[in-house]
Amino acid sequence: MSDKKKSIKKPFEENKSLAKKQIVSSIVFNILFFAVGKTLPIDTSQLTTPIDRLTYTIRWLFLSSLTIMFAMFGVLRVRGNTDAIDPLNGSAENLVELPNRILRNTIEQFLLHAFAVLAFSTFLDESSMNNIPLMVVLFILGRFFYAVGYSSAAMHRSFGFIMTFGPTFITYIRCTYYVISTLIF
Repeated sequence: MSDKKKSIKKPFEENKSLAKKQIVSSIVFNILFFAVGKTLPIDTSQLTTPIDRLTYTIRWLFLSSLTIMFAMFGVLRVRGNTDAIDPLNGSAENLVELPNRILRNTIEQFLLHAFAVLAFSTFLDESSMNNIPLMVVLFILGRFFYAVGYSSAAMHRSFGFIMTFGPTFITYIRCTYYVISTLIF
């Protein structure tokens, strides 16, 4: 085996190991976050109608949407302080590549998160609506850790990504189960 092949394989294995550690850490963090969050005195007993629950959810999703605004500010900060201020010039577009990727992923994650949380809220009763603020706070924290991790090194983005995508994915699975069970039964 040549030295070239060794140098290519080693970083991949190291990166794979680092990603696995971040994924496991994020899953543990999410579980602990929800366990602790369930003990918080979040009163949702007044959310007795579906309209009340959707209104409550939309208000919380507004906070989630702020992550898009902050990601946009990341792009604007780089554009405003570098030669990338003129996007048609093209000579400095590489400077906004990272903040653009963070922004794009945040928009993608927000769309999935918003649909999942909105659909989920239609299946919950008022006693379970405390899940909504927990999911939103976790989303915001995840986007923060994603941006900070990605900005330090691309391989450090997994922790924040899983913090946002994991709960969204589980919510999609739960909603799918609810939809199918209402169609079948």
